[in-house]
Amino acid sequence: MLKMFCPDFRFDSIAAIPVDWLKKQRVERVILDVDNTLLPRDAVQPEDAVLNWLESLRKSGIEIVLLSNNGGERLRKISAAAQAEAVSWAAKPMPWGFKRALKRFDRQQGKVMVIGDQLLTDVLGAKRMGFTVLWVRSLRGKEFPVTRITRQIEKMLVRRLEAQGLLPEERK
Repeated sequence: MLKMFCPDFRFDSIAAIPVDWLKKQRVERVILDVDNTLLPRDAVQPEDAVLNWLESLRKSGIEIVLLSNNGGERLRKISAAAQAEAVSWAAKPMPWGFKRALKRFDRQQGKVMVIGDQLLTDVLGAKRMGFTVLWVRSLRGKEFPVTRITRQIEKMLVRRLEAQGLLPEERK
């Protein structure tokens, strides 16, 4: 059961993930969490380093779909800035949003990697779907009250994963 919360890989941030490394992992499609992964939850515009990283993904032939438990005008603006389609109201970790994200890709074949900052939504949801998952450090920013509670559960999970030697080393 604990392995369902364990990411396959860890990086400090999405901008720190080398595109060449993703290609070596044979990643062809990325499902990317938005809040506190792509940008802080209270921001609308991703940083230039993140936009450059997204452009590098596209140039290398890796498709991107944004997946968020939120929606509305803010997500539309982020989607436009990121030049990537977005799936809103995903209800992660449930499978529905992930399935909707898969339908947005041009190709229906190829390895999918989910990138997110929360064990209880992004990692668990990706694992339930059988996807490879990369966990990044959460960006600083305002969080929903429920997220603040799940972060406490996440801290306990991280301690247990580390104690059992399951958590991969973080790459910077």
